[in-house]
Amino acid sequence: MRHNLDGPRARIDLSGAVPSRRAVVVAGTWAVPAIALVVTSPAFAVSGVTLSFSSGAYAGVPCEDITDAVVHAATGGVPQAGVSVVLQLSDGYTFDAAAVTATVVTDADGTAPCGTIHVPGSGATGTLAASASGATSASATLTAFSGRLLTTPGTLSAVSLVPAGAVPLAHDLFLHDAALYRAGVGVVHAEVAAAGALAEAPAKNGAFLLPLRLEDGSAAVYDTQAGTVVPVVGVPSGATPVAADLFLAGTTVYRAGVAIATDVSAYGQLLEHEQGAGGTGQFELPYRALDGTPRLLRTPLDETRAAFEFGGPAGPPPGATPVAGDLFAADGSIYRVSWDGDCPYGAGVVATGIASWGTLTPNPSYIGERLLPVVTAAGAPALFMVSGNTVREATAVPNGATPIGADLFLLGESIHRDGDGVVATGVAAVGYPAPAASGSSQIVIPLASVAPSC
Repeated sequence: MRHNLDGPRARIDLSGAVPSRRAVVVAGTWAVPAIALVVTSPAFAVSGVTLSFSSGAYAGVPCEDITDAVVHAATGGVPQAGVSVVLQLSDGYTFDAAAVTATVVTDADGTAPCGTIHVPGSGATGTLAASASGATSASATLTAFSGRLLTTPGTLSAVSLVPAGAVPLAHDLFLHDAALYRAGVGVVHAEVAAAGALAEAPAKNGAFLLPLRLEDGSAAVYDTQAGTVVPVVGVPSGATPVAADLFLAGTTVYRAGVAIATDVSAYGQLLEHEQGAGGTGQFELPYRALDGTPRLLRTPLDETRAAFEFGGPAGPPPGATPVAGDLFAADGSIYRVSWDGDCPYGAGVVATGIASWGTLTPNPSYIGERLLPVVTAAGAPALFMVSGNTVREATAVPNGATPIGADLFLLGESIHRDGDGVVATGVAAVGYPAPAASGSSQIVIPLASVAPSC
């Protein structure tokens, strides 16, 4: 998430390992009371009995419990009482007293609760198996969820249907074992090799787009509103997903399979351009050309040009680092440029003494304002109010913290918010900050949790 003045914007690392230390995990939503295993008499075997579970999969939070598993016994659809069922767990999941097997007996309705299943801290995927003499066996998948969503000003919520250890991408999207997951939905697409930055669709239809490179090298785009992944033809195999529906192959940026910029050596954050009265419907990607010229790419017009101020006294120098939208950085200063000289917020140097920065987002505290978290040359966390061209030091945020987005910073395993201090702990990885919806000033960041030790 940190940006460095000497190089292009860091991409999401999809290969990072999650540390194995205790995390502060949001309380799980599995609040069914613990049920003791029951053995009644008489228990007997019934030929032709078929076993099944109340669900094909059960889930819990690492180091907490699963209590809603129920086994069924029936013959031709008729419930069978008194069937002695042996339960078997795998991959670190246990019953009480660290047991991996247990026996339950079905009641008059042919069912028996499976009791309390303890979820391992590793968050591994396991199996719950059921067998009985003369019966057809059954199995169910056991999974652990440890991902969370941080929503400004500081609300944490647990996610479901996302495996523990998944890499947070953006919004409620995660990547695990080459599969794209959405919280509360589960897998939305398989064979995903890499993802770019989530950004609002240039069509301004309320959707956000996540560019993907699939394992076969092809390009695709996930639409959050439609919930679908659409292949993109005409993009060279192996292209890097940039943002929204943009891809980079070599030094060429493609959109909808068409080359729209051919001289890209580094790029910044794709952002809707504002012109005094709000958004214009044009999205700008700042980039540095091969010859060092600061340039802007605009979609959906799909046009490029050198920054209007380049070469003048107020313009950024050759080799400036693209930051976000119409912002570039060079020699500790942030410059604003324009497409054609019309710049209501003022062009030229708009901030000085800046060492690094995070993601530019709407200001969660002031509607209509944009905010860029930065670290000053003195090492202090600070906030750059973009339209006001002012920088102030953040409060309740320690020195050494890394800017994330909005007014949030990461230090170690904790996220700090300006003015509030710590708003999340036990953080192993941070996704891309993005507005909760089109036009919203609320920011959502997906998180991976540190693996707890039970």
